[in-house]
Order: sequence, then structure tokens, then C-alpha cells
Amino acid sequence: MILKILKIFTVISYLFITWTGDHLGGAFGLYIILGLLGNISTILLSVLFLTILTVFLYSSFKPFKKNELYVFLLGGVILIIPILSHFYTVLTQFKNRGDNLFFLTLFPFLILYGMTLFLISRQKKLI
Repeated sequence: MILKILKIFTVISYLFITWTGDHLGGAFGLYIILGLLGNISTILLSVLFLTILTVFLYSSFKPFKKNELYVFLLGGVILIIPILSHFYTVLTQFKNRGDNLFFLTLFPFLILYGMTLFLISRQKKLI
């Protein structure tokens, strides 16, 4: 039950990163949705991110599978690439070193994602 809740909150916390503030997130959240109307590369990226988020949500309502750790690990790495890009930009190029809203939404995602991976790996050892 805890794992199910953590998976759902992981997706919700990622959506908070992409939809809050005047940073990459605001533009990236729109890019995910409006990218479906663009050229082939934006369509593929939008479909990739939406598919990963949908698989994360879908797996929270289904029984535990053996390969779930790999799905969450690979999906999380793909989801975190644009976030790490913005994290690097915030730390190196912003004069005031501040995008507080970005960090307020980033840390819950990282904590929830880490806890989810930990619980999935523990559950996989039990099977």
C-alpha cells in the first residue's frame, strides 16, 4: 500500500516541477502537452514523457512485477535529464543563484523517487 502511494506521489511531484514557476518547468510542462501538435521530434519527446508518467501511474494500480525496478530506474533517468539540465543552469548561470520554487519542487521529487526505488528493490528481493 505504501509503495502504491509513493508511486502516485512521485508522478504528482514530477508534475509539480514541470508546471510551477518561471523556470524550465513552466515551459517544459507546456512543451510536453503542446509538443503533440508540433513536428515529429517534439511529438516523439512528448509521447515519451507522457508514456513514462502513464506507466508509472499504471504500475501503481497493478500487482508487483519482477521487472518493475528496471522500469522505474530507466523511466526516472529519462525524466530527470531535463531537470538536471535546468539544475545546472540555475547553479552556473543565474546571477542570484535563485530559483527557489524549482528547488522547492525538486527536492520532494528526488526524495519520493529515491524512496520508491528503495521500496521496489526491497520488494523485489522478497519475491
